[in-house]
Amino acid sequence: MKQILTIAWREVARLRQRFSGGVSPLAVLVLLAGLGLLSFALRETVTLGYGLYRVGVAGDAAEIRDGRFAVMPVDAATGAMLLEQRVLDVIVDGGRVLARDDDKSQYAVGALKRYLARQQVIELGATQEITRAFPLRVQLHYFDAPDETPQEPFIPSLQTPPTPFSQVIIAFLYIMPLSFISIFFTSSFMDEKIKRRLTLLLSAPITPFQIIMGKMLPYLVFATAATAAIALLTRAPVGLALAIYAPTALFIFAIYLMVPLFYRTFQDTTFIAMFVTTTTAVYLVFPAMFTDLSELAYMSPLTLAVKMYRGEAFGWQEYLFPSVPMVLIFGVTLYVGSRLLHEEFLMTYYALTRKMAEALYWIMERKRPALSIFMLSLGVVPAVYLAQLIILAVATNLPLRLMLGAALVTSAAVEELVKTMGIAVLIERGEVRSLRRVLLLAFLSALGFLVGEKLLTFVSVSIVSQTFLSAALFNTGFLLAPLAAHFCFTAIVVVVYARFRPRYVFALALGIILHTAYNAVIVGGSL
Repeated sequence: MKQILTIAWREVARLRQRFSGGVSPLAVLVLLAGLGLLSFALRETVTLGYGLYRVGVAGDAAEIRDGRFAVMPVDAATGAMLLEQRVLDVIVDGGRVLARDDDKSQYAVGALKRYLARQQVIELGATQEITRAFPLRVQLHYFDAPDETPQEPFIPSLQTPPTPFSQVIIAFLYIMPLSFISIFFTSSFMDEKIKRRLTLLLSAPITPFQIIMGKMLPYLVFATAATAAIALLTRAPVGLALAIYAPTALFIFAIYLMVPLFYRTFQDTTFIAMFVTTTTAVYLVFPAMFTDLSELAYMSPLTLAVKMYRGEAFGWQEYLFPSVPMVLIFGVTLYVGSRLLHEEFLMTYYALTRKMAEALYWIMERKRPALSIFMLSLGVVPAVYLAQLIILAVATNLPLRLMLGAALVTSAAVEELVKTMGIAVLIERGEVRSLRRVLLLAFLSALGFLVGEKLLTFVSVSIVSQTFLSAALFNTGFLLAPLAAHFCFTAIVVVVYARFRPRYVFALALGIILHTAYNAVIVGGSL
């Protein structure tokens, strides 16, 4: 611990010297302007609400032409089943409207009623001339008399759901300093890497883990202080705010730790840092906009912050749903960074794909490849889990056919990539030659992935089971069936690559195609 604190104090001294000249007022203005533009963009995006409700149409029903409704032709029996499974929010069967008792379905009914009433008035106005009204013509004149005008009754279950725009913006204010502080951490790490000061640290009697934690510790303290300050300024419970944003901070620092390890120039680092900042902001903000509409909104910790500012309670399951994968990713990243923090890896320059292959080779214990492959598949599960949640959230806002195709293909691609990439690197390096050994590694990779997948799914089983796609994406079935599936697809990829030596991407594509077909069968069975 003493070595970590010594490195942390050294980092604080370097940071103080770096910013001894003060911060330019222009930088503050640019930050405020960017926040204003982001607020405007989010307001415009949320107002559109494209594809917010899924409507099944059966029989001779009125045509629906509104971007809020994703319309799907169905027969009455299939529509009722999809409505029960929450694939559809409302069914229009001729003159009948079928809905569930939950809020989203009732919101859809209310929005649909208002849309159809408005369309009927528009059509009447377009087809009937007011001067030819017979035998009676009615003209309405509205006067400014608010005390005498009858008010339309307010029925919450039939209103368009309110968008928590203001709460999301306040929740996002916490992310801004976290992102900037993590960028300073990355910049400092890259500066020491380029000037070869890391080489001197590595030659000292300290471990790579101590170097990483020592350099990261001051920035984690700054991030914690910023979170507490924002909570105080916005009159939020400081302890609860810290509990919500601590996993998010660790997740962001985990991502920014990887940037200087893989890149050698500030130009590359700046580009990747901006890309990471943008994608992280989208991942955190977008689900929170659908608070109370879908349980998948809890994949973002900002949803918990929205609940906090509304004064609404949430349970441990809702808290663990986004937090556990983030903390696990941070732990795995620390281990990976400790394995890669040596001069041979840091100072070599390859294309990104080759650099990733080199990283995998250094992460694994070559003397114990079987254990390494098992732990590698187990370790990447939190990242895959988050990726699949994002796939699930995005797919549920697409048209049904596109939703199925995009979700099944991308999920299969992510899974087969992470299960086979380590084995492919060992094959390429000549560490594994026999077919029997390849099959053993394929089984261990499938087993490690399944163990991690089941443990994380257990934390959030009631949340991910809200959609029928979760059966395919998370293999929520009997243990032997998904284990056999994982092993078969992994074995096909690595055996084809080992025996015929095509490019890895072609062997991977074969596994993705077969895995997608299997997922399609699972989804078809759940329908």
